[in-house]
Amino acid sequence: MTITYKKYALLLALVLFGFACSTKNDVEAFKDADYSLKSIDEVRVNGINLLDKKGAEDFSFGEAATLFNAFSSNDLNAKSTLALNVDLGEGNEDRTMTVTQLKWQLLVDNQQAVSGIVQEPVQLKNGLNTITVTTPLKLVEENGNPDLNSLLRLTTLLNSDKEKRPPITLQIKPTIQTSVGPFELPAFINIKQ
Repeated sequence: MTITYKKYALLLALVLFGFACSTKNDVEAFKDADYSLKSIDEVRVNGINLLDKKGAEDFSFGEAATLFNAFSSNDLNAKSTLALNVDLGEGNEDRTMTVTQLKWQLLVDNQQAVSGIVQEPVQLKNGLNTITVTTPLKLVEENGNPDLNSLLRLTTLLNSDKEKRPPITLQIKPTIQTSVGPFELPAFINIKQ
């Protein structure tokens, strides 16, 4: 009878080891993948579409008041639709991954401008991924207050010509659902636009 239990325990251990190896390979494939942000198709901050704003004069009084109130308390919320290309490389094309949480930050000219966290699950696969995410925005603070210049710079930056933009880097740090539970990557992954 104890031999039968040992056989079942060994079989269970082998199955768990197989899942763990598969999970490790999935994590490695996505960690080593090439990421590129192809487009930003929607950016709404507190319900205001920022993609049709080129400068401060494009905001109505109501939109400016809404953003200023949210900005003053650093309580901005964004909804964005992104086209993210994931190149997993040869032999990994059929892998998928569920990201259960995604920490992110946007660097402008190699300095952090805004950061946030996506709490809803996102499914990633090899190729072009269209992702709609909702996230709170945390602007960089100066002397304990959100920096208004950062907000205005970010708003106009979204619609400026690519040739005139300073270098923009999106960094992500996903928490991935694995067969043995959630796993957060130890470092940010750079995604350059």
